[in-house]
Amino acid sequence: MDVPDVPLRPFARLLADSAARHGGRPALVDPVLGAEVTHAGLRDLVEEAATRLLAQVAPGERVAVLARNGLEQAVAALACSRAGLVHVGLPAGDPPERLAAVLRSAAPRLLLVQRGLDGGDAATLGASSSGADPAVLPTGHVLLAEGRTRSGAGAPVRRARALPPLPEDAAAVHSLVATSGSTGAPKLVRLTGAMVDHAARAYGSLLGLGPDDRTPVHLPMWWVSGHVTQLASALASGGSVVTMPAWSPADLVAVVRRHGATWLDLVPTLWHGLLREDGFSAASLPSLRAAVFGGAPAAPEVLAEVRRRVPGVALLDAYAMSEVPSPLTCLTARDAAVHPTSVGRALPGVHVEVVDEQGRALPTGATGAVAVRSPALTPGYDGGARLAVDDRGRFRTGDVGVLDDEGFLVLTGRAADRMIRGGVTIHPAEVERALLASGLVAAAVVVPVPARLHGDDVGAVVVPTLGAPSTPRQGVAGPDVAALRAAVRARVGAHAVPVRVVVVDELPRTPNGKPDREAVRRLLA
Repeated sequence: MDVPDVPLRPFARLLADSAARHGGRPALVDPVLGAEVTHAGLRDLVEEAATRLLAQVAPGERVAVLARNGLEQAVAALACSRAGLVHVGLPAGDPPERLAAVLRSAAPRLLLVQRGLDGGDAATLGASSSGADPAVLPTGHVLLAEGRTRSGAGAPVRRARALPPLPEDAAAVHSLVATSGSTGAPKLVRLTGAMVDHAARAYGSLLGLGPDDRTPVHLPMWWVSGHVTQLASALASGGSVVTMPAWSPADLVAVVRRHGATWLDLVPTLWHGLLREDGFSAASLPSLRAAVFGGAPAAPEVLAEVRRRVPGVALLDAYAMSEVPSPLTCLTARDAAVHPTSVGRALPGVHVEVVDEQGRALPTGATGAVAVRSPALTPGYDGGARLAVDDRGRFRTGDVGVLDDEGFLVLTGRAADRMIRGGVTIHPAEVERALLASGLVAAAVVVPVPARLHGDDVGAVVVPTLGAPSTPRQGVAGPDVAALRAAVRARVGAHAVPVRVVVVDELPRTPNGKPDREAVRRLLA
């Protein structure tokens, strides 16, 4: 990977540069609005939206946006950067309690709500935020001008006040991204232009992105997946995105085919759904050439089937997170053949260590906390939550892992998810990998099940592999549970064997596509 050694840019300047270099090329397709906007057209929409925002709020203040994936979401984040405001993406579809918690923490001056979402509830949520109640306006009224959604052409909109010059400070915070800590309480990660630009250039280099590339944005644009990995990478390379406000595997296959998408951003649990689609094949998707995924273990058998179905698609397993949206490590297809359980080696400019509780580096082969240094590390959380950075600038990611003698990192779990059973520590990811390695399941999530005598029992929710041998249980065909337990016993130990196994057709997922561990706990209760 080669990230150009040039100054990193604020988010709005990234768009200005793409408009200057690729102005007439498509930047964003919003099928719901029937809009195809060029890079120059997107810049114009953003400039006009920024002026309307500054008629409502002052530079430095916060604007919360409740909207589904689409043109309005993209314009909102870019317009906030252009106007010197801070964008707060609200997770559409999240429970009202979580939305209210994000609003209380962010304390925005303005709340924009997309038509079709429950504006009444949004107004109530806005009133519950700390400080002065934010004004509540529809997104379309502020972000989009009538007649300007198709290719950027149309009558000019009267500007409320003159825009300031393009921002220059790449270290300035332009967006707050809600994430969850180990307690489940939302934290707001500060995103800067430098973080976003570094990530965009890194993904552009790893994927070889250019102006002819296009990606469907089905993961949420209010998180780093849609906002950074896809939208920013497309702008930086002169390519384009197709927004999807809702999705299913069939929808994703249809969008790739219809719009000629060339690359995907996925979480591994979604591969199983795609493999159930007859249209997920090289013959049906000739434009598709690459996919980046991460965030959970991937079954080797599932990835092997993906490679068989779409052999021309390069698969990259990237390790990143909201606090560091630029990839820390990456596993290429060639390395995956030798290190199938790894997330790859540290990329240039990134330092990865495995350390003990005192921060001392551990030898290769030893399990400990993953600590990293990266130019794309967040300056911190909003609202006073502490970022786990030591005096050497190393960020504790919250993951537990091990480095081999070639520098390949294997993640064994989350520190907060560790279980104690009879005095022995169990890492869920180790058990999940053992279940996946059995070949009987395509996806698995392991969580603790409370036990009276010895701390935690192990519970697992699994999705059967298509065509794998099955055993009827209670009238339902599922994988041989005895074989699954034997696989865990052989690879991890008897202490980690699941006491309870629940078989489902699809794993419950959060809006960003990752396994919903709280829902899994409920299934096992």
